[in-house]
Amino acid sequence: MDSERFEQLKQSFRAAFGTRLDFLRDSAVYDTPLFKFLEHMPKGADLHAHADAILPMALQIEFLGDHPELVITPEWQIRYSALGAPYGSRNMAECLAEGVTPEEFRRHWTVLGAPDGSYMWDWFEGIFTKCGAICTSPSLVQDYYTRVMLHYHSIGVEYLELRSPFFGTREDALARGKAYLAALQEVRKTDPAFTLRIVACGGKNDVWDPQFDTLMDNAMYVREQVLDNGHPIVVAIDIVNDEDRSYSLSRYEERVRQIVASHPGLHLTLHAGESLRGENKEIEIALRCGIDRLGHGFNLYRYPELEKEVREKDICIEVCPVSNAALGYCADFAKHPAAVYRASGIPVVICSDDPAYQSDSVLTADYLAVVAGWDLSLGEVKALCRESILRAFLSPEEKTAMLSRWEQDFDAYTA
Repeated sequence: MDSERFEQLKQSFRAAFGTRLDFLRDSAVYDTPLFKFLEHMPKGADLHAHADAILPMALQIEFLGDHPELVITPEWQIRYSALGAPYGSRNMAECLAEGVTPEEFRRHWTVLGAPDGSYMWDWFEGIFTKCGAICTSPSLVQDYYTRVMLHYHSIGVEYLELRSPFFGTREDALARGKAYLAALQEVRKTDPAFTLRIVACGGKNDVWDPQFDTLMDNAMYVREQVLDNGHPIVVAIDIVNDEDRSYSLSRYEERVRQIVASHPGLHLTLHAGESLRGENKEIEIALRCGIDRLGHGFNLYRYPELEKEVREKDICIEVCPVSNAALGYCADFAKHPAAVYRASGIPVVICSDDPAYQSDSVLTADYLAVVAGWDLSLGEVKALCRESILRAFLSPEEKTAMLSRWEQDFDAYTA
């Protein structure tokens, strides 16, 4: 496809749908020529996706159908049946046989079901609670992420940086890390070049905070023990949760500095600026911690001096457009502030965040949002894909090899 044809697809899409898109309600966008072109376009990498919140609903239903040991409670929680699921729990096959529709699962397990006027983050975090047992055991982790990576492969992605906590004991953490590696090895039977790395997460709310040191200790243990061709599978750390009602990053600043300093080669990317408010100092603290990339950075425009610092330090922003819209930060993609950041010289990469709960698409919808919203040319789309590889937490040799493969694939796809 040449640039002229791409321009025609884009303008036709914009004329039909505009730039205010809802990827859980506007199902017609998935049948457009522009979406179909972007769906299989070689995209490079997804550098910001959260554990166990990735498979689109149709694939999640399929996964649950293949695991009758997982049941759905009357409160729509996924539970492991051996752990004493409450009366009335049913596995997926039983739910479907009783007439439960995929649309009902979408209402309970995506932001589509949030009550009008509610605080979206409450509903959103509730989905994680309801679906938190989907990867209860190492075997479930292995199967789920084999499916995740094969799906990424099918949409032209060869590298995933997955944000994942490592709960439990060191042995529990190690088992999860080994399950990720086993899934990767299985996927490489289909795509020998596919690569997975983990950004280990702690959290800054009342539930996660008491476990912070254990989560970080577990992550560093996995970093030492689980290697992929000699490279640690855990490459970075992050701290997550609702920025407006959680503890500040300042609570963790010194511990983060110590962790990074004591583990050479460990990268740092922090959620900061995922907010509409202008009175917090999360981005300032993240910069002080020495971040390699900035997670979201949505409200950076409120801090001109920090915006200048991000630009001068060449810090890349992980932009998750569909997530930003789903959580109420930006209704019109044409007005997303990252368009201005990018135009001013700040590097950005397009990422998916929590597609299982926010969209019917993994990453492709995010590219569609910025293509339509930012009125991008095919060359600009190619530059965004290239940036996703250049900003990956990989060795220079790994980046060079991945970039070479991607360049050939992209040029062949658009020829």
